[in-house]
Amino acid sequence: MTRTDRLAELLRGHIVGKDVLEVACGSADFSLSAAKTARSVHCIDLDDSRLDRAGVERAGVRFLPMDARQMSFPDGSFDTVVLYNAFYHVRSQWDEIERECRRVLREDGSVWVVGNWKLETGPILEAFGEGAVLRDGFLIARLPKRL
Repeated sequence: MTRTDRLAELLRGHIVGKDVLEVACGSADFSLSAAKTARSVHCIDLDDSRLDRAGVERAGVRFLPMDARQMSFPDGSFDTVVLYNAFYHVRSQWDEIERECRRVLREDGSVWVVGNWKLETGPILEAFGEGAVLRDGFLIARLPKRL
């Protein structure tokens, strides 16, 4: 089982049969794991140089080059939004990205900020403090649609 398969299993109740968005997806590893059980998976990133487009398309994942600060999705498009090992890269724009992530969430949805690299865990702890919980090697912060 891959690391991202383990994460998808941890978030199972928020992925199975759900519409999922991965923000700042990089190589889209999490999206590929989520696609095994989700209703739909979209992933966005400014740069697709690490992405295996053919592999993503075969898995049924829809990749869109997009700025997470200004997403083109309608309000309430997704049940679950995930940032996996991406917070370090977006933290300087986090306020705008968080606003957009919450906007595209459905009312009962959540944003999940997840890291398991040292580069990620420090900034996640800094930003979310006790709101970040260590589970099975992942530091996870859950942000509901409404605070």
